Amino acid sequence: MGVALPIFPLGVVLFPGMALPLHIFEDRYRQLVQHLLDRAEHDRHLGVVAIRDGYEVGDLAVHSAHRVGCEAVLSDVQRRPDGRFDIEVLGRRRLRVDGMDESLPYLVGDVTYLVDVEGDDVDEAAGHALAAFEAYRMRLGEMRGMEIEVADLPHDPLMLSYALAAGGLFMMSDRQALLEDPDTTSRLTRLARLLRDETAAMTALPSLPATDVVRTGWSPN
Repeated sequence: MGVALPIFPLGVVLFPGMALPLHIFEDRYRQLVQHLLDRAEHDRHLGVVAIRDGYEVGDLAVHSAHRVGCEAVLSDVQRRPDGRFDIEVLGRRRLRVDGMDESLPYLVGDVTYLVDVEGDDVDEAAGHALAAFEAYRMRLGEMRGMEIEVADLPHDPLMLSYALAAGGLFMMSDRQALLEDPDTTSRLTRLARLLRDETAAMTALPSLPATDVVRTGWSPN
């Protein structure tokens, strides 16, 4: 048996260290937030999984979701007079959903936490990812006619992989693949390729919109 954890299916992929603001208005998710608030502050954890098929809202909106997601901690809550919530969650660690209890208004998953491993030549992979990111940043600056400044990136390869993955303007399928990569080297290698592809696309079609990689909130805590 794994760990029982409330599950919030969303149309985004959450990474460890990634901060995600959410507006909660559906009754089932209001109940989920209230369930968390009724717990001790250090125990307000939930699981976030990306929706594979369906939508975030509406009756029976989620047809299927990915099994690999991210544990999150409720880091900030603002309750509105009408019962809605504005919350922020912070990604903590990867998880796999092995089963689902649908007896409550919100989903409760039977989850197993995934162990992060480095992989071979992780420092070399980190160097390639950083080089690809720098080329992307410079090309983006050229297109905008200004220098693109970014916050300090972590030196640890694992945290670097999550920071770049969280902030990248990647397709949903690519973001999910980054979350599911079996080790840090694989994730950094995939990131380097995605960033090089994005840089090449901006060069070939400079009129396409582009967003700097570190746009998404990320925290190492």
